[in-house]
Amino acid sequence: MPMVAMVALLGALVLGTVLSACASPGSTSGAVAPIAYDDRIDLGVPGDLLETVTGVEGYPACRNEPITYDGTTWYPFLPENLADFPEVAPHPTAGGGIGGGTARIVLPAVVAPGPGDDVGTLTVFEGGFAYWISDSRDLDTWLTDVELSYAWVC
Repeated sequence: MPMVAMVALLGALVLGTVLSACASPGSTSGAVAPIAYDDRIDLGVPGDLLETVTGVEGYPACRNEPITYDGTTWYPFLPENLADFPEVAPHPTAGGGIGGGTARIVLPAVVAPGPGDDVGTLTVFEGGFAYWISDSRDLDTWLTDVELSYAWVC
């Protein structure tokens, strides 16, 4: 086999290996490639409900702010298969959050949290899924423990 053909073959094999290791939306192996604001991704469906916790701090106003609770970082996302997700009933508000309590940096494009916007209820499901809703009921999001990166800055 000519040397040029061998180098081309070796290059194609290396490139194929590298590209197959890259995660893409819908993949659950490692981090998901940067997603755009309106991208909907399929990460599977939540399993059984594990726990519901009130008073969880967060402020996902731009849909790219992770929420950390009990050592797990949860990343907001829009499920492609939302019809397959369970309906999460609103939990009585805990009355927490006075606005601004968890917003460490307020960027000009982000409105400061109002009363009850930065504290909410986290419902955790099997399979690395959670749902968070603010005490004010103005903010809510589905979350995954799969690390996501976002293609926008708020």
